[in-house]
Amino acid sequence: MAAKGSLFANDPKPKKKTLPELSHTLPLPIKYKARTDGLRIEAVFTGYTVDVTNTESIRVLCLNGCFGQGMLSRAFPACLTNASDLPRKRRWNKQAGKTDPGTSSQACDSRLNEPLCLFLEEAFFLIHTLNILQLKDLFESPISALEAFDRFRKIRKHFLASYCAYLYLKSKNWIIKSGLKFGGDFVIYVKGPQFNHASYIVLIQAMVDGNQISSHTVDGLDFQGFNRIAETTAKDILFLEVLYPATLDLSDSGACLERLKEVRVAETFTKHHNYLAARNQS
Repeated sequence: MAAKGSLFANDPKPKKKTLPELSHTLPLPIKYKARTDGLRIEAVFTGYTVDVTNTESIRVLCLNGCFGQGMLSRAFPACLTNASDLPRKRRWNKQAGKTDPGTSSQACDSRLNEPLCLFLEEAFFLIHTLNILQLKDLFESPISALEAFDRFRKIRKHFLASYCAYLYLKSKNWIIKSGLKFGGDFVIYVKGPQFNHASYIVLIQAMVDGNQISSHTVDGLDFQGFNRIAETTAKDILFLEVLYPATLDLSDSGACLERLKEVRVAETFTKHHNYLAARNQS
């Protein structure tokens, strides 16, 4: 358990080893944006994810905010970690004697050219808030911020709520990653996944006039499941209620972007209670 006065029910568990290449990081790529020529990073929208392929751009995003995840790696792309090992499946096949001599070099080359995949909220943060990401489609046609917002909302029904929650967490200096692996919307880190394990599994609930409109309706059984996942992975659960203004037209993307500052976010923490210890104290 955390020490008295700590913000966490469980102290962030440190990683056993942090690679030297990933140990020097900044919270945002601001220093690059301050250059006279500005910072411009090109990315491609595939229809589901946003991919960055330039090695220097990948380095800037990963080491300045821990944005994105390697397409073939569990976390950071091979061009940052200097990893020359094969993906786990190919490595297993090699041990079983199922690969030809040319497979190893081809796999290593593919890892070194591994793209960085951005999930939709962080990609739009780089487009709309930081204005450093230039998005194109598969046919090299540029995509504006409003058009990207419309496309992302078609992919993710409650993208507006998740983006508002992302902005709120980013304003608190959290490092944010997708929470799909743990059944949540996000998982958040104090410094980054190369330093510590995630502290919270984040669940987002969108509300208007006190009525919930999002797809996350967490009943008692769902809560027990989320709580069990959080306990077994040494994390806690954080509910974020995204409160829309009553007069906001959610179907108007332009109006939603203009009135982002009017959206409010409320936090709800779950508290772990040791019933056995409480009984013994009575």
